[in-house]
Amino acid sequence: MAEVWLWNSIATRKRSPSDGFLENGLGLLKTYLEEKNHNVNVIDWQKNYFYKKLCFSWLLYINMLSTKLIFFLGKKKRLYAKIYFPFFNTLQFFVSFVQKIRMKYFLKKLGKEVIRRKIKIFGVKVWYGEAFVWSNWLAEYIKQKDPSVILVAGGFHVTLYEEDFLSNSVFDFGIVSEGEKALEIILNIADENYDNWDKNKVLREIIGKTEKGELRNLVYRDKEKIKLTERYPTSIKEKTIPKYGRNAINGKLKIHVLVDSLGCPWGKCNFCVHPHFHNGFYPRPIENIISEIELMLKQGIGLFRFAGSETPPGFGAKIAKEILNKKLNIRYSIGCRAVSGIADSKAIYKQTLDNFELMLKSGLRALFMGGESAEDTINEKIMNKGVVVKDIALTIKAYREAEKNTGIKAYVSLAFIYPTPLIGNIKLNKVLHDNLDLIDKTKPDSVIISPGTPFKNTKWYQEAEKFGFKIPKDFIPKVMRYEYVLYKPTSLWPSLGGIRMGKLNFRELLKECEKFRKIVESRGIPSDITDELFLMIESSGYRGKKGLMKFKKETSIDLVSSNYKNIERITRKTNDYSKELAESNPKRII
Repeated sequence: MAEVWLWNSIATRKRSPSDGFLENGLGLLKTYLEEKNHNVNVIDWQKNYFYKKLCFSWLLYINMLSTKLIFFLGKKKRLYAKIYFPFFNTLQFFVSFVQKIRMKYFLKKLGKEVIRRKIKIFGVKVWYGEAFVWSNWLAEYIKQKDPSVILVAGGFHVTLYEEDFLSNSVFDFGIVSEGEKALEIILNIADENYDNWDKNKVLREIIGKTEKGELRNLVYRDKEKIKLTERYPTSIKEKTIPKYGRNAINGKLKIHVLVDSLGCPWGKCNFCVHPHFHNGFYPRPIENIISEIELMLKQGIGLFRFAGSETPPGFGAKIAKEILNKKLNIRYSIGCRAVSGIADSKAIYKQTLDNFELMLKSGLRALFMGGESAEDTINEKIMNKGVVVKDIALTIKAYREAEKNTGIKAYVSLAFIYPTPLIGNIKLNKVLHDNLDLIDKTKPDSVIISPGTPFKNTKWYQEAEKFGFKIPKDFIPKVMRYEYVLYKPTSLWPSLGGIRMGKLNFRELLKECEKFRKIVESRGIPSDITDELFLMIESSGYRGKKGLMKFKKETSIDLVSSNYKNIERITRKTNDYSKELAESNPKRII
């Protein structure tokens, strides 16, 4: 019987304090395939201890001291910071150089083990940027050493870029969207051919299945052409619940990513890729969500990030009601759209308030909301957001009122796209002013700011000229490899080449984005703390505005220096809290 190995791709540095969540996607695949009698081995390096292996401890300690100094000088004595920066930058380069050498060492070691164990199906969950580069590097290495191995890629990156993914990599197949059925069929074919392995024959059989319509969700090579199949219908009701083994939990952050829905109830935003992933909104049956929560509690996990693109408060309240009925003690975060029409209806406001109160009582502690722009014409004509600024403000007001009524502290992250394409006589300064006015009115706990980018399969990309974008021919290959980190100052982001938004080139876009961030932070609001980070903040004892700023500073130093001392401490405390929550539930559950 053929054995499949699945590797979770990784960059040489953490991008966020939350890197290292329990790997629900690969956990789901492993559980599903093992139930179909297939042998699956998941290799997940996204753990604190592995990152530490990528550089000498003494070098990371020096880099941490250097990073603390540049942070201090940058805030207190900027002239000295400019003088010191060349040394700081040289040290950063040296750390990165060592990390890349070590990464190649571990990848070669993995590739050799794949070949030694005669693994014939090797899969990779591909993340963006540097992780994609390393994924392709490993695939090239395995292909060179043993051309008989079939290389399969999956994950967000493949689903977004489809044919372009294979055009820019050496993988044999890419699985788009959900991978369970497609990988099962590939493994069934591999099992039938395992004793007399002929890769070309297996490839022909797989392609034959696609041509008959028996195998979907696949992008593949057929001679000189790259082809894309149709997709399987969305199967939210049949979603497998991952069963984490000890190896899957050890060293990870014990927050489970729970898929409560697929797609978006609006699904029309011009800048968003989610309509490409799921054409419609598919809420998961409540009983299935509760069953998954209970299974996680049995595994010692009490913290959850609900992963629906935009979970409506009404649906969130239905989940919350059942959590309360079952007397489950959990904490969770969620993403939520502003409620359309709430500004014009007292009844809608009251219902939204009641929904939020239920959710807070059931364990909701952090909310993510996409505001995008506080200029209504921009939100309508450029974003096609489907809500007005009053809707955003009133939805957050209802959330804050629910917080006050229940006496439960909860957080909200409000996201903006800035700078944005413009229309008519609207100037960028007006958009910035309106954004700041909304922030002053709603007082979010964190503001997330990212520059407008026309990702593939969005309306911004498909109708680039209409929205004022100039997209160079090499944009897709570059953006696939682009290492952007929202947590990092945009002044340190690398160049993306000749892309333009109106009169602004990419460097000018980043400069405007950084300007907005600095104004927000000067008002005592930390930037780019996402909803799942608030779960870590609450779990590890940071309190109040000073606590938020302290968390941001300490974790920023860790991420810049690659010395993850604070993040390791926060992870330990978060894991302890997650376990305590799980163990506090009724014995019939745990």
